[in-house]
Amino acid sequence: MTIDPVVSVVIPTYNRSPTLISCLEHLERQSCRAFEVIIVDDGSTDDTAGRVQEYLTRTMLPIRLIRQANAGPARARNVAISLARTPLILMIGDDILATPMMVERHLRLHHEFPDPRVAALGLTVWDTETQHITPFMRFLEDLQFLYAELLAGTPPSWKQFYTSNLSVKTELLRKNPFCERFPGAAMEDVELGFRLARSGSLKMFFLPEALAHHVHPTTFTQACRRMRNVGWATHLFHELWPESYSDPMGANPAKRLLRQALISTHLLGAATRSAAFLSLFCTPHGAFQAILNTHLYLGYRDREMQMLASSNGFPETQD
Repeated sequence: MTIDPVVSVVIPTYNRSPTLISCLEHLERQSCRAFEVIIVDDGSTDDTAGRVQEYLTRTMLPIRLIRQANAGPARARNVAISLARTPLILMIGDDILATPMMVERHLRLHHEFPDPRVAALGLTVWDTETQHITPFMRFLEDLQFLYAELLAGTPPSWKQFYTSNLSVKTELLRKNPFCERFPGAAMEDVELGFRLARSGSLKMFFLPEALAHHVHPTTFTQACRRMRNVGWATHLFHELWPESYSDPMGANPAKRLLRQALISTHLLGAATRSAAFLSLFCTPHGAFQAILNTHLYLGYRDREMQMLASSNGFPETQD
């Protein structure tokens, strides 16, 4: 029996074909079947298109595959949202493995709270079956995401507008699209959360029972590269919303001095390499956080220098 969808599961993807197929296979196991899937291939150069086409021959999931030139997840989600046939959007990543009740839990919350401002954040944790969870990944989970605070009872806010496992009314997202000036998966979702909250259009709920597993093995070196991208995107966020500004050097004088010393004495490269080696055995939290935050600051400064070059007549670019 065909069930009319009431939820559109939106998945931007880029060069992760094996994980994307696993993501789809987990969606097949949902207790609720009243959903469609919209995949936006963001200019992948791997075998994503072929793998998805092959998957379509052996699945009952209603899937639409959209292809676009590489433009980032903000544009990919906007495209998918514009094509959705349902009143509710559930945004996940291509590296997210849904537990069987995830879609149903999101749908139940929105049935209970039809208010168009309502957004529901599910809980996302590392997947322990497909990857080895290192002590550093545990440390990074606490540093990057605020799930521990939510599980302890802190109410969610725009700061937890995480599109790895987030449901929002379709009409709200069409009226308030993602900002496509963000080129990658950094700050583009939080910026929209801030914008919605600022206009009084966001009411966040936390759904720990809407559980998903995250497949994304991460090393210290990879985390440093990501923090640089986050720093770049944070500067753009502050450009758009100056009232959100916070000093990227931090408020603690001792930490500011350490960060400046790492940069001015050219010790950051050596410190990063040493920390990457140490991360194989232990996680000295203070040292790791100082190095990661210094990379974030450098990304922030990269954007400042691009803005300065642009104001002097040079074209604006991002590495």
